[in-house]
Amino acid sequence: MKAPLFVLVSLLVASAAVYLGSFLLPDSYEVRRSIVVNARPEQVFTYLNNPTEWEKWNAWNKVYDPTMIRLYGGPLTGKGAYQEWNGDKVGMVKVHFTDSTPPTELYYKQLTKGEDFETIGIFSLEPLEEGTRVVWQQRSKVADDPYNKYRGFFKKLKTEQETEQSLLSLKALFDPVAKAESKAQIANRKGRS
Repeated sequence: MKAPLFVLVSLLVASAAVYLGSFLLPDSYEVRRSIVVNARPEQVFTYLNNPTEWEKWNAWNKVYDPTMIRLYGGPLTGKGAYQEWNGDKVGMVKVHFTDSTPPTELYYKQLTKGEDFETIGIFSLEPLEEGTRVVWQQRSKVADDPYNKYRGFFKKLKTEQETEQSLLSLKALFDPVAKAESKAQIANRKGRS
């Protein structure tokens, strides 16, 4: 009789800890990553400012999700350009460029079907002696309830991984050594999926 009571009390304590733990989690998250690319800002910005070029470096691509379909609209580059993609793994996503200052900044909003809030993204490019520092920052809110706060926590971890992979792929467009490293990471990621 004591064993079932102990299990029940343990489950109640664990449930309470999970519920109360959600109050420690934020109702938003931010991912910020940077990389130095061996190219001038104008060269790098070409791959960011044109949504049709994202397929060449973004972690969400045909290798990750072979069912992925992309659609483009608006102007070819800059403010107003947008892309949509849909796939079994990536879901339905729309990225809309809201502001563009070539070759230093690009702002966008990303809306994923089934999520309550948009993600705000910013690319900042800084010229350096050895190339360009690319800083990619993404911010998103999550619904203020225990389930969505935990979901936001895990989404942040996934976004960090995808952001790092994307930046390595962007670097690889200009650097053969980075290209080999990026391919190895893609193969490793594919093996974990």
